[in-house]
Amino acid sequence: MASATSQFPLFRRCGDSARSEGGQVMNRIDWDGGLAGTVHDRALARPNQIAMSFVDHSGGGDGRLEPLTYGDLDTRVRTLGNALRGTVAPGSRVAILCPTGPEYVTSFLACLYSGVIAVPLFMPEAFRHGDRLALAIADAQCEAAITVKPAGRTPEELGLDDSLRLIHADEFELDAAAPWKPLAPRDTTAYLQYTSGSTRHPAGVRVTHRNMEVAVDQLASRFGITPASSLVSWLPFFHDMGLVYAITLPLAIGMPAVHMTPFAFVQQPRRWLDLISRHGATHTVSPNFGLDLCVDRIPADRRAGLDLSRLRCLTNGSEPVRARSLERFTEAYAPYGFRAAAHTPAYGLAEATLMVAGNGPDREPLVAAFDRAELGAGRVRRTAADDPDGHTMVGCGAAAWQDVWIVDPATGQTLAPDRVGEIWVRGGNVCDGYWNDRERTGEVFGARLDGESGWLRTGDLGFFYGESLFITGRLKDLIIVDGRNHHPVDIESTVEDHSQAVRSGHVVAFGIDTGAEEQVVIVAEVRPDTTGELDAQHARLRRAVVSRHDVDVHDVVFVRRGTLPKTSSGKLRRGTCREMYRTGRLAARRV
Repeated sequence: MASATSQFPLFRRCGDSARSEGGQVMNRIDWDGGLAGTVHDRALARPNQIAMSFVDHSGGGDGRLEPLTYGDLDTRVRTLGNALRGTVAPGSRVAILCPTGPEYVTSFLACLYSGVIAVPLFMPEAFRHGDRLALAIADAQCEAAITVKPAGRTPEELGLDDSLRLIHADEFELDAAAPWKPLAPRDTTAYLQYTSGSTRHPAGVRVTHRNMEVAVDQLASRFGITPASSLVSWLPFFHDMGLVYAITLPLAIGMPAVHMTPFAFVQQPRRWLDLISRHGATHTVSPNFGLDLCVDRIPADRRAGLDLSRLRCLTNGSEPVRARSLERFTEAYAPYGFRAAAHTPAYGLAEATLMVAGNGPDREPLVAAFDRAELGAGRVRRTAADDPDGHTMVGCGAAAWQDVWIVDPATGQTLAPDRVGEIWVRGGNVCDGYWNDRERTGEVFGARLDGESGWLRTGDLGFFYGESLFITGRLKDLIIVDGRNHHPVDIESTVEDHSQAVRSGHVVAFGIDTGAEEQVVIVAEVRPDTTGELDAQHARLRRAVVSRHDVDVHDVVFVRRGTLPKTSSGKLRRGTCREMYRTGRLAARRV
């Protein structure tokens, strides 16, 4: 049976640290007071130690560094936390609508401290997802929202329901004498993590304090993170990877972290690498597209002066990890100290708090080619790297202290190691369901294997090769033509390989029912500098897909930059794109 099982390392008291299996020493986390309690303890012991720093690039240049000590952070948290207690009752839901900065971190910890359930969201009008914001607030039945004064003084100014009580995190006079009365029982819900699923039916995952504890240990164990490590991140805080990897993990371990905003990164990707170089960061994290931006948007003559030699982990997750992206990044930045072994691809999802599997540091990830036709038939057969019938994939490493099985989604039976199936997960990091959605909770979190409950159906397809987990795609996105399975990611990769006109990471393949059979449609954003006849590109891509995948293409649609719908965390929405195509809404964006 295809599985990966490892016993979660049990902590034993050992002074200020705890020792896990394998002898690795890690900072001990006192979760009796939750994450906010950990921050409070550090503030008492080392008030002047810098917890996090935030870089403000609004003035241009290298940006302005704003350090935040544990003492200052704790004072902010207690001040805002006590204000929350005077506004809403414990267990109430409170939305966080702050920019990526100290106010967001303070607001999140204040919610944990005061016993309310945090709902990490984003600034109104940010990321062009106002409808999603309003739906999530309504679904969570939020009684209040924490924001900052520049965003708006009233709910109406923010475009929100006027019954929502606003609390401005930046208007309180800090009170160093504010009392400390933590409310963080391990098995209570700490926050609701809204996933990037349907915009019409938002799903808030209930994450407990215990889930957070387990997730931190998994990340620290797999990526070798200690208080001596250091992190640089540009991730948005409302996304699960930003919230857990960039906020929770550093504060829990005592690792210093430097943050910049996603906008500052996208505006000038070199800023991210500059911060890694300047601060000697050992760890950083980014979705795959971030690596592509650093190659495409930073010319070779502007890379001088970088020093990436201390970087042990560039954790790559949240979207498909592409072998070509890893190769290009390594080729571009090896002259500046970057090592291929620092690539640490990972797989996870909000329903598992964050990580399910990850490649550890100091060893290159497994990149292997598998027979494309065999994968389509649900079988795994490795082939030569240069085999034209092979599909090159990047392994996401071994399971991270949890049980992971490959299961037939139709029968619920475990599969042999050489079969593709749905990924099922069980462990202390797996959450217990969705907020206020019993039916969906039962479908996703209520799976049973061999009579045992507690299994999470991820909805993702994959397989194990050796110890490494490979992801082939989403079960719901699978394209079935003439009884054969075609994974959209594979077809999208073919399109990118055969056209210089399309934007990397901005191709969507999906199936449509023509009435007689399922057929493939490809929608791709065109690079702004594209010249030449696009009709020739259409023909070239059709031939490439037929040759590689033995499937006809119903339509190839080239669209302008910014057309493809995305989630608030940057993932492409295949289902939404399919609906836009079906209803003719892509016509006006064709090129």
